[in-house]
Amino acid sequence: MKNRLFRATILLATAGFGATSASAVVTGFVSNPSANSSNWTSSALGFGASIQTIDFDAHPLGTLLPNFYPGVTLSAVGDVNTVLPGAGPGQGNTFSPPLSGGEGTHSASGQYLFDGGSPSSLTLSFSAPVYGAGLFVIDYFNPDASNPLTIAAYTGANGTGTLLGTFSSVAYNFQPNNLYFMGITSSAGDIGSIVFSDVTSSTGDTTGIDDIKIATASSVATPEAASSLAMILTGFGLLATSRRLRRN
Repeated sequence: MKNRLFRATILLATAGFGATSASAVVTGFVSNPSANSSNWTSSALGFGASIQTIDFDAHPLGTLLPNFYPGVTLSAVGDVNTVLPGAGPGQGNTFSPPLSGGEGTHSASGQYLFDGGSPSSLTLSFSAPVYGAGLFVIDYFNPDASNPLTIAAYTGANGTGTLLGTFSSVAYNFQPNNLYFMGITSSAGDIGSIVFSDVTSSTGDTTGIDDIKIATASSVATPEAASSLAMILTGFGLLATSRRLRRN
């Protein structure tokens, strides 16, 4: 009887952790220009994550420094790769609909100029797996869907390991200097890197980035982990009860 109950306890614990993995959901936040960032934040906080914000105000002006921020490495490929002050590229083409104000106009501050028109990418590699990440793009021009941006999540560093999900930008014109947020979350907290890419040079569009948001693991247990722990404790409680019954 003791062995059977012990095996049942182990199976119960295993089932709890298996359900956590099987129920993992990867979600992209790209389709709602006016609310992507708030929807992403709600999703991340729902997993018990803490939100880390990276801006470029303290970053030295000039070439992006990959290891300037703790917990994340920023690896850039492209023709600009520069941190500058200002409200944004401000190219100002407001004659090509559909127009979108996105999540408002970027205030003058430090910004990272990501793309000057050639294919470019920015990879965020995390020192520990995270629940999600996202970034605000400044002055993005894509009214006819000819200049798509993509954001992808991987389990490994530098865009390696398993591809968890990839999502593409909407077809809007966010000029001049309006903010468009693109983000990803994973309920399993298994994101090792995020790759943000502009794969075309057809429009010659220059875009900026500011801020970057990262959903890091919190010391507070996630609902899934708490549920699994409760199942384990219940199993051990059953085992202790059976022992007391045998003694009596």
